[in-house]
Amino acid sequence: MIKPQFETYRYVGEICRQKSQSIVECRLAGSEISTILAIHAKAAPTECVCMDGEVQYGGKLIIGIVYEDGDKKICRAERGAEFFHKAENALISPACFCRAELSSENVTWRREGSGLYISVIVDAQLLIYGNKQLEYLQGGEGLIAKKESFTVCKTISAYGETEGEDEFETECVGDLLMHSETATVNRISASGGQIDIEGEILLNFCVLKKDDSICSYERLIPYSMQLPSEEAFGKINVGGRVFVKSAQITMQLDEEKEIGKALLSYCLAAECTLSVCEDLEGASDAFSPKQELQLTYKKDGGRYLTKQEKGIERISGSAVLSPALDGEYTLCAAVLPRAELSCRKGEHGLEAEGAILAEVILKNADGTHRAATLSLPFLFPLEEKGDEAEADCLVCSLNIRRKKTGETEAEATLKYAFRVYENREWEYVSEVTEGEECPHADSAFSVFMTNAGEGLWEVSKRLGCAPEELKKSNPSLEFPLKAGERIYVYRQISEENAD
Repeated sequence: MIKPQFETYRYVGEICRQKSQSIVECRLAGSEISTILAIHAKAAPTECVCMDGEVQYGGKLIIGIVYEDGDKKICRAERGAEFFHKAENALISPACFCRAELSSENVTWRREGSGLYISVIVDAQLLIYGNKQLEYLQGGEGLIAKKESFTVCKTISAYGETEGEDEFETECVGDLLMHSETATVNRISASGGQIDIEGEILLNFCVLKKDDSICSYERLIPYSMQLPSEEAFGKINVGGRVFVKSAQITMQLDEEKEIGKALLSYCLAAECTLSVCEDLEGASDAFSPKQELQLTYKKDGGRYLTKQEKGIERISGSAVLSPALDGEYTLCAAVLPRAELSCRKGEHGLEAEGAILAEVILKNADGTHRAATLSLPFLFPLEEKGDEAEADCLVCSLNIRRKKTGETEAEATLKYAFRVYENREWEYVSEVTEGEECPHADSAFSVFMTNAGEGLWEVSKRLGCAPEELKKSNPSLEFPLKAGERIYVYRQISEENAD
């Protein structure tokens, strides 16, 4: 009988990743709305609970709208809506926890009677973490084990929030129509039980000036925050994303100086992941001299963060306006520029692909306003190698020029931070099953002929002899072996077998 010994390794890691979508709708009194010029929707998570086979998440959606009324006057309105949704996966349990990233897309509207209904698709990227463990063969009585090390990659999650303010003077004086805030990470590090993050918030705001002209402005605001983490010690790779959980901007007029003052109050939320590799030593193979063994192997894996980098890319070229213009219009403002960016694996490494988007407000000769969506596509290499990548970005300094031919030229600066991952796997012996007894050898001495290329472990397993005993009885052998070499095996024979 054999007595295998197993070790148990417990850790917290990524259980699964889920994608989910929900439609959120809100209603405005639409009797005075003549033309919609811009709609901005922002979703932020409020709760996320893991249950048996599903994760339930909720959030708040804030919708801002800029429109022209029947008298051609520019107006604004804002509405909020709460929503709840769920995503199903059999791997999820109440012991898990979830991090949710929400984004708004595909904003549409329709009129029904005197009401205006705005529908937004809220896209949820859900990362579910939980307790994981593996039991691997270490050795045991009655068996001979081949010891090797294997590496387990675990992902540790850290979350934190911070609040801040930024007050500044501005030349824009008038009514605030719309604003948006986007955060990105410039530097992140982990040491001494703490994660340090530095980055920038891009504030875009649109103002209706006293002369009824529309102007769009931007401001970069630096921030820093710290998150406590028990795992932030030693050599460790850390990555993270920061999003603006809530923001409020207040504008005032200094009548004496005839300048405007703005105060931005914000709450930032940071979601960080620490990638840690642990080296474990276990049995990659085993046999018993007395009986056959059947080994069961298990595989597991995870993604490992290799680095987080930042970059700047200048994007320029011909842009598309949708819907197409059917008359002569002059450009008033490009409202709340943003970027849709995804990373893909190309022939020469990772690439960033997407488009810069903005709501463009135009005006024709009779003073009527019209809106169109600008799209400027881009594709550029990240010059990094890996299995996958994630990126966050800011669109700065968007300039648009309308040609006499009707074409639209756009130029912008894209500031981005990207995280590169490798997919890693590990394998270990998870179970040992006893089989039939091995044939008993009656002789005290045997000679075996070798096969070319055999190693010490392969020969020992075939002959049912411990590697150290085989080396002791055959000190002149060099591995890998040559064909036709002789191997001597000595056995201790009991008196009963000797008679």
